[in-house]
Amino acid sequence: MLSYQHAFHAGNHADVIKHLCWIGVINSLKKKDKPFTLFDTHAGAGVYDLTDAMSAKNKEYETGISRLTSEDFKVQGTKAALPTLLEDYLALCEPFLANDAYPGSPIISVKAKRESDVLHLMELHPGEFEKLERNIAKIGARNNHVHKRDGYEGLRALTPPKPNRGAILIDPPYERASEYSDVIKGVEQVFKRWQQAQIVVWYPLLSERAGAKHGASEIMCEKLAQLGKPCFKAEICVAENSPDAGMYGSGVFVLNPNWQLDMQLENALDCVVSRLGSVDEGINTSARVTWVIEDS
Repeated sequence: MLSYQHAFHAGNHADVIKHLCWIGVINSLKKKDKPFTLFDTHAGAGVYDLTDAMSAKNKEYETGISRLTSEDFKVQGTKAALPTLLEDYLALCEPFLANDAYPGSPIISVKAKRESDVLHLMELHPGEFEKLERNIAKIGARNNHVHKRDGYEGLRALTPPKPNRGAILIDPPYERASEYSDVIKGVEQVFKRWQQAQIVVWYPLLSERAGAKHGASEIMCEKLAQLGKPCFKAEICVAENSPDAGMYGSGVFVLNPNWQLDMQLENALDCVVSRLGSVDEGINTSARVTWVIEDS
């Protein structure tokens, strides 16, 4: 099934937590001069026009990134007072937002990495792949590779990288219940060849209304933890987990995380939820970072 298009959800709370975490991973990798390789298994279009019909349908960005760039948020404190990770994220997004657009993870990767670092972007949806190819070509930076292929097949073919440094972002749409087991299998296969891989898995938090997919993210995280790697999860909730809530939040499960990524992400999310929660009276917006297996 290749019906999912991320433009409907661009810039929402899920993008905020996912892209904050991914920038934190890249920033940590850049602390060493040695180049690294990034992999994005479900890349999407790369950039999303917030004025087009899909993004404008639900305007999910209005309850996500737009709240973090509004004037009253900036009045609460100068940029110097913001956590560094959040400041980096907003600085990367603002040139795009100024043109009514939002950068997806491929563009975030291109802008955050160095020219010597390698990026592999996998996208199977024909329409999304064409947009991705155009958007990456416009940037013209070195070592950016766009693949029309299944992301997990791409990981099997392209890992481990040389030199043996890098990270993977796995961000499937979870349209099918089987996609949760696909993630587990994909991560297992990576670790058979690349034990040092840093892996970020995004997942939705779904209420009972989701039927068979209710609780699937939680089970997936438990099985990923059983792989025995140091790992933590960070989650943001924007609605009460009532039976009919639908998607009430989302999270990232991070395996082999960089040192202090958990603290950087926690500080950024504390600031994020203070803004998201102040807009809707009665909604308890919250975030937390929890170690599942601590790094010894």
